[in-house]
Amino acid sequence: MADVTQMSFLPASDPEFLPYKLDLIGRRVLWLRVTAAQRRDAAFLDERAVQEGAEGGWMSLDSVMATTFDAGPSANAIFHIGHCGSTLLSRLLDGWSEVQGLREPLPLRTLAAAWPLLPQAQSRLSPLQAPTLLQALWARWSRPPGPATRTVIKATSTCNGLIAPLLAHVPDLRLILLCQPLRPYLATLLKAPASVLDAANAAAERLSDLQARGFVEGVALHALSLSQQCAMGWLAERVRFNALATDERVFQVDFETLLARPEVTLQAITSHLALDPAGIAAAIQAPAWTSYSKAQNYGYSREDRAHDLALAVERHREEIDAGMVWVEAMLRQYPALQTVTVE
Repeated sequence: MADVTQMSFLPASDPEFLPYKLDLIGRRVLWLRVTAAQRRDAAFLDERAVQEGAEGGWMSLDSVMATTFDAGPSANAIFHIGHCGSTLLSRLLDGWSEVQGLREPLPLRTLAAAWPLLPQAQSRLSPLQAPTLLQALWARWSRPPGPATRTVIKATSTCNGLIAPLLAHVPDLRLILLCQPLRPYLATLLKAPASVLDAANAAAERLSDLQARGFVEGVALHALSLSQQCAMGWLAERVRFNALATDERVFQVDFETLLARPEVTLQAITSHLALDPAGIAAAIQAPAWTSYSKAQNYGYSREDRAHDLALAVERHREEIDAGMVWVEAMLRQYPALQTVTVE
């Protein structure tokens, strides 16, 4: 993180300041000035999004939790399984003039990692402090600089353990849960080794969540190949998403359907998020469809993606099949999983 200058006033007074980094050891939050243009350009709200010498400073955790942030409507959010078009969807929603997109704020990752420890003595947050801090940060992210009046946060894929707490503590929240069928998901990961590592890093939490729901008993992470770990993670998120989708504030979206039927899918998404449907026509023509969403200088169309996936399916057929066979075996073993489809 670049050096920052010291704030001269409470960041709550200026919507350009964002809670940028959460330090649980030092019990403080770093606030940085991030302009609307910087937010729009950023694929990740980390050190890549701000310049050297960005204005900001630290605020104690107790002060953050005690501050009332006048947020108006709560931010809505996109949660997802990872590498399934969430950045593209976020950039499409940026096309609505009233929408501010915030992509992968770092404090959410820190809270997601801390949440499973809350009942334990090693936790740096108490079970009462954690929801208060989550609500305070969410309220601050919900207040965009003008002309935007709404916020849609795209979380990191490792943050899905925060969905249930958010639904419990942010009553007016509306969520999009984004996933895709198993075969293209595995092909997408396997064509990029860094993507496999991302999924493997999330595998432990996903296995724990799946087993807490009564499935895949006796399965140990060390006994699974990397492709099987990725497939297990996909299964865990499908089970989690299906359970959460019983809440009317939650809407599931299939990325392959978004690509194949963009207008119909965007109509459903904008209806769920209460956005003006007049923005759909512009979203269909948005340049985000023809560029790589995380690095917009690189051209990458739907046709390019389909070509790359077809190659990945051929090159990694054995690993993909191993993952699919593992999931199909779990579906046969646990009748309650029959609502999950791999295609």
